[in-house]
Amino acid sequence: MALSQKITKEEASWRYYKSRAFKSIFETPQFYNMKHVKYLNHEEYRLFKIPFQTGNKRTSAHVEYEEIGGVEYNKATKKERTKESKEHSEQSSLSRTKQKIYNYAFSNDWSNGLFFTITFDPKQVDSFDYDKCYKRLHQFLKNIKDQNPDFKYIFVPEFHKSGRIHFHGIGTNCDRLKLEDSGIKKNGKKIYNVNSKTFRYGFTTVSKIEDTQKVSSYITKYITKEMITATKGKHRYLCSRNLDTAEVENIMLDDVENFMKSVELNPKVCNQKKYTNEETGQEITYIKVKK
Repeated sequence: MALSQKITKEEASWRYYKSRAFKSIFETPQFYNMKHVKYLNHEEYRLFKIPFQTGNKRTSAHVEYEEIGGVEYNKATKKERTKESKEHSEQSSLSRTKQKIYNYAFSNDWSNGLFFTITFDPKQVDSFDYDKCYKRLHQFLKNIKDQNPDFKYIFVPEFHKSGRIHFHGIGTNCDRLKLEDSGIKKNGKKIYNVNSKTFRYGFTTVSKIEDTQKVSSYITKYITKEMITATKGKHRYLCSRNLDTAEVENIMLDDVENFMKSVELNPKVCNQKKYTNEETGQEITYIKVKK
């Protein structure tokens, strides 16, 4: 007969408060005040002060603008678009894009993968033209995918002060991709180049990924306000269709106080922060828990 596993007093208390907090959850709640998101190596709880209705997409009315002489006007009211409206739109777009990349990055295992930096040769392609650079990179990734059907990847652009465009990316399941030792080491790690016949439009540096968590955080940091502004109305990143995504569950907690007590006692909690939207009064508490 197997011996029962011993647990600490703190562990027992955490389980007790958590069970009480979840005791009154509706099976199919009409509203939810917590979102439980399960990534590959961690979970995230998002607690909302103001509950949301299940199925409510929380979208605002769509407003169309037209540009005349470099100034944007509301098509319906003919009024000039305000600075606050532009900033709100950019911030919303930034948050959505960053969350999307975070979801993809942290839901997949990159531990045996590669980190890429793509620089375009001005003699081969206009490195100031985002559409042209995007098109060349898309073809490069398609060629890798043809040779490696299970290839997974995420690539995001970086805009230098000069205006030139680079791309950074993470990829895995691409064993047939031909790499050449550059003879260079950075922080003790070998730097490789993609075979010049495989990528003919510039220069590449490739290194082996050692920590899937760190590289996932790193790729997400390239999503900036500058990137959002520069890619307005365009595809902002490239990713394969076979990426895993996080498992999401909407929950209505009756006893938030006991849930927060369980968080305080949980030794696996690694990060906790709060965000307040002054415009709506919504408060969101983010709690990150290691699996």
